[in-house]
Amino acid sequence: MTEPDDSDRHAALTAPDAGQRAIRGGIIRVAGYGAALVLTAVASVFLLRHLGVVRFGQYTTVIAIVTVVQGLTDAGLTVVGQRLYVHADAARRRTLLADLVGIRLVLTPLGVLVGVLFAVVAGYPHALVTGTVLAGLGIVLATVAMTLVMPLSVDLRFGAVTAVDFVRQLVIVAGIVALVVAGSGLVPFFAVYAVAGAAAVGMALALVGIGSWVAPRFAWSEWKPLLREAAPVALSSVVNTTYVRALIIICSLLATAEQTGLFATSYRVSEILLGVPQMMLGAAFPILAHAHVADQERLRYALQRMGEAALLLGLGLALVLAVGAEPIVLLLGGDRFAAAADPLRIQSVAIAGAFMTQVGTFALIAVQQQRALVAVNVFALVTVLALGCTLIPLWEANGAALAASVGEVSLAIAALAMLTRVRPELRPDLRYVPKLLLAAALGALCVLLPIPDAVAAVAAVLVYGGVALVLRAVPLELFEALLKRKAALAE
Repeated sequence: MTEPDDSDRHAALTAPDAGQRAIRGGIIRVAGYGAALVLTAVASVFLLRHLGVVRFGQYTTVIAIVTVVQGLTDAGLTVVGQRLYVHADAARRRTLLADLVGIRLVLTPLGVLVGVLFAVVAGYPHALVTGTVLAGLGIVLATVAMTLVMPLSVDLRFGAVTAVDFVRQLVIVAGIVALVVAGSGLVPFFAVYAVAGAAAVGMALALVGIGSWVAPRFAWSEWKPLLREAAPVALSSVVNTTYVRALIIICSLLATAEQTGLFATSYRVSEILLGVPQMMLGAAFPILAHAHVADQERLRYALQRMGEAALLLGLGLALVLAVGAEPIVLLLGGDRFAAAADPLRIQSVAIAGAFMTQVGTFALIAVQQQRALVAVNVFALVTVLALGCTLIPLWEANGAALAASVGEVSLAIAALAMLTRVRPELRPDLRYVPKLLLAAALGALCVLLPIPDAVAAVAAVLVYGGVALVLRAVPLELFEALLKRKAALAE
């Protein structure tokens, strides 16, 4: 596979249809994630029923630890590396990719070691310590895989990038189902993540082509400027990744094992959906990074439309969780998990907030305001930790869910406010917000209908979407991108 030259890559990012390609790319990423989501839901049915409330809480605690490790060791390199890759020449792109892989292979294992030491110091059972090692290995491999496919993201080849994600999720799901059928204990479920990470690396190498393979480069002198530029984003990423996962860990220390399992269940559902805004909005990041340098008006327009689409989808998903919380947890775990419905309803608010948070986050990074992003995320972390330590002893799982929702909404507001402060010309037109909130409120009234909650959730989304269309709160670009995609497929 040949490497596109500079003119080809910049042509992809500056072409008149680049925005629609990004929208379609976001749709592809979300569709792939949605397919993996369905598989994960199936696996969760097996997993929750097999492990039970307490052991599922232990399982989720380990996954929370390694996810925090992933945020710590990302070091801001994903988005900063992508931004640098957009503007680099062909020679620099290759060495940059080699540097990024090398940094990953140093930082991520160190982060896993820290996670393992935390599990030991916290007095977790041996199975959880071993699980942290195994799941941590999976994080190392998955991180390398996503670094290798960075050129595909910049080329707006989102189908290929999605395939790497999907293969990893498919292996995880298949492994979980197989272990449940085999009646396995807790530890082997963590080994599945290592196998899935290896599969992702293999898929990434196959897709980029042998001509684009790079060996990791270990050159501290070359790493220093890259790490220095990424450091503010790294701190922000650490905080953003840590603050919700920290609630799981706080629960494991301050609440009962039963309540930790209930919050872990609501967290599991919401965590899956929290990946949607990253997939959807991340597709547009290369365009934002290029527009910051070449076309400020295009940057403002793109951010406005991203905000509209993000809140539209975020509120829709929040409605599904709020109205359909009980049938969702009953489907996944059965009657033993029924009490997780209340935390899930409370935490549904965090979904809408997370979508808007990603808009502010990508915008601040695109305009090189990483330090402002750090301040925003530190504010959110302090808020969540203070609320978590206060509310969890009082209301346990419900308190943790409330802390998560307040923290996510606070982060979204702070990120957009900071963007407006540092770049006033990018101030968004928020007239779409009350329209969507009204549509969501009308949709939520479906919970009062004398129908099953699952049916009410579907009705709520239909009412919400219909009212949003009537109020003209749906970005027209979404329809245009879909129609052009269908036309292209027809040809």
